[in-house]
Amino acid sequence: MKKIIKIGITCLSISLFGCEPYDTYKDELSVEFNGSAVAFSTATTSPDSVKENSVPISLTVEMPYAIQTSRGVQVNYEFGGDATFGTDFTAKAIESNNPNSQDVVEKFADASGGSFIIKNKEKSEDADGEQSYTNVKNTATIEVSPLVVYGVDKTGGKVLDVILTSATNLDDNSDVTVGQGGIKGTYNMVLEDIHCPTSLDGTYSATIETEEGLEAAPDVIITTVDSLANPDNIWGLYDISNIAGDIQDIPFQIIDQCGEFLGPSDSYITISGDTNEAGRIELDVMFSDGTTTRQWILYLTKQ
Repeated sequence: MKKIIKIGITCLSISLFGCEPYDTYKDELSVEFNGSAVAFSTATTSPDSVKENSVPISLTVEMPYAIQTSRGVQVNYEFGGDATFGTDFTAKAIESNNPNSQDVVEKFADASGGSFIIKNKEKSEDADGEQSYTNVKNTATIEVSPLVVYGVDKTGGKVLDVILTSATNLDDNSDVTVGQGGIKGTYNMVLEDIHCPTSLDGTYSATIETEEGLEAAPDVIITTVDSLANPDNIWGLYDISNIAGDIQDIPFQIIDQCGEFLGPSDSYITISGDTNEAGRIELDVMFSDGTTTRQWILYLTKQ
């Protein structure tokens, strides 16, 4: 009886603001979950751009309200779009159902998709044997790993949709809703090619921006690294004569992936950056040795 009264009050409060639960699509994106559902924790209003060979993309699926289940909720998913499993990407689900342990269970997908289980992480039982479930956000992860596709890729990239198709309460085989208000049931991305023509060799005028401000720096020379160091030709690999402007003379290497830059793995230096619309290279550099941390932006314009 208490549940019926509570629902009636909730409906009345909603009716004071109108019959529709969301006024705009933007409101729908940020609304909290209502009722028993599993869904992606974020929605994609436009496809998420992902580079080939990038780090795995972790998509969180959550069961934000405790569902009455001891065995858990099984969630099934599949793939859509023109990206090919095993060629363009692989995927796996990661279950994390033990609240007192860091142990996880990995379940690898195949071309038809995969499944995983989300369990309530906390439940209790009173003296009469009545069970109750703590209202916590229980989650699992679908991890998508973009692969390198050799040869000529599709212009504009390949679409990959990760789709939550169904969910079942394993206690009684009842259906559980997937998605939230028509969203968060599908995650959209585009896998973009990293095989881009790259020719950065030359001398560059340099400017460096630090906490003290913006100032001119000595010219920087960028030179292609011997092809033996990049046998698969999946990126542009270059020597750069100095990444620190006039702070310090620090020769380094940079990787060019279709106008986006990063540095090879290094214990002290982290690089990221891109090429702006005017063709200027902008490298965000951070140096940290555990004691001292410095950060600057190096701007390079080809002469």
